[in-house]
Amino acid sequence: MSATTKPEPMKGISMTIKELIERQKSLVNGLVARYNEATESINDARSAEVVDDARVDELRAVRAPITAELTTARGKLAEYEAEAIADAEVQRMQSTVTPVTRTAGDHEDRTTSTTTVREPRTYSKEKSLRGESSFFVDAYRAQYASDFKASERLTRHMVEVEREGELTQRAQTTGAAAGLVIPQYLVDQAALVARAGRPIANSIGSIPLPDQGMSLIIPQGVIGAAVASQATENVAVQNTDETWQNVTVPVVTIAGQQDISRQFLERGAVGIDQIVYTDLAGAYAAELDRQVVNGSGASNQMLGILQTASTNQSTAFVAAATVATFYTKTAGQVNAVQTTRFMAPTIIWVHPQRWNWLISQLDSSNRPLAVPNQGGPNNAVGVYDSQIDVAAAVAAGWMLGLPVVTDANIPVNIGSGPEDVAIVARKEDLLLWEDGDGMPRELRFDQTLGNQLTTKLVAYGYAAFTAARYPKAVGKVGGNSAAGFGLVAPSF
Repeated sequence: MSATTKPEPMKGISMTIKELIERQKSLVNGLVARYNEATESINDARSAEVVDDARVDELRAVRAPITAELTTARGKLAEYEAEAIADAEVQRMQSTVTPVTRTAGDHEDRTTSTTTVREPRTYSKEKSLRGESSFFVDAYRAQYASDFKASERLTRHMVEVEREGELTQRAQTTGAAAGLVIPQYLVDQAALVARAGRPIANSIGSIPLPDQGMSLIIPQGVIGAAVASQATENVAVQNTDETWQNVTVPVVTIAGQQDISRQFLERGAVGIDQIVYTDLAGAYAAELDRQVVNGSGASNQMLGILQTASTNQSTAFVAAATVATFYTKTAGQVNAVQTTRFMAPTIIWVHPQRWNWLISQLDSSNRPLAVPNQGGPNNAVGVYDSQIDVAAAVAAGWMLGLPVVTDANIPVNIGSGPEDVAIVARKEDLLLWEDGDGMPRELRFDQTLGNQLTTKLVAYGYAAFTAARYPKAVGKVGGNSAAGFGLVAPSF
């Protein structure tokens, strides 16, 4: 383009806004990709055999500015989209100015006047007769088919109604407008059923499930080889035969389904099937975690931690638990793991009600016995963190030098108490296998009940778990000698 060449005029401001929207969408997509990469790095660091908390904090610090940029970019995109809608409405509502030319004899009178011509209303009688628009059709499609153009026409109609109300000096309220004010259904903010998630499963971490087979076999030593001092030279050294047994771990199938009508899929909000799948995925995660904790081992369930034989168990409480007895018995299970597995435990799992009970307790001077953060007094029974991310299995606090993770899937109806239970474990000795990335697979069947226009949505996944490889890596705190004793539900 030369210096004297003028740029082509813009077709209209809507084109400029459209370009800005597309450019902003590209920016948002790029930031989302960067955020996902950072999150994957954090998850990899948390899944390491030995979690480096400093490295995790460093990666979270890297992700923080990306989150801020993404929030800003999304806000700017929303501004552009709102401006585009507003521009479109103004252009459609503005009056058309038509020049009028008069003639005098054979000569043209160059004097012109203008006539303002008002366009018919959006839902005028003449437009309805031509089949151009219908208020009731647009109201339906805006609510149930996410029709953007229908929403635009309804918005324009409301502006017309408001303007005419001003011209006639009539006060109008949304209540008086009745069906003219269209409710907005925020499907993207749908509140799914609350689930407990999978904190314990996440804190254990998973390894890939083999591609084939419905059971996994782990050889387990029963009697190991032995050594001893040689009594004298040239005599036989110690010889003890090793004895082995197999630990069989079943591969279980966890699945759920939902039957929905064809009309629900085709006439409902866009992506309604993904809302159903998301709900199924939430139920899947909670059920997998429940089985890891307390699966019965029957009916194709995993054999959970609490149902595994030969784990360490604290002695029974002879009264309702106090901070002192809970602390002592938990320390006892730390000792039990370390003196029977011969390696130190690495985590404590408790029900949220047990941890919240602990941090609510006060000493005789009304000072909390568990204090926030790790800079508290050295005689505190525990410390708790103000940043708790249960879904990601981030520790709620620390006790006896171990991170404490809360999980609402831990049962609270154990024994005659009834009790919840605390679990001390060397989590590296517990094995969880999951198919793929751990997310359930999605299936959609249109022909199962095709004669009823019913579509079946299914979510399923394969997984396996065992705590029986090293049962002494687990210590359970609980057990009562009478109803009302032990880790009974606390009062706040």
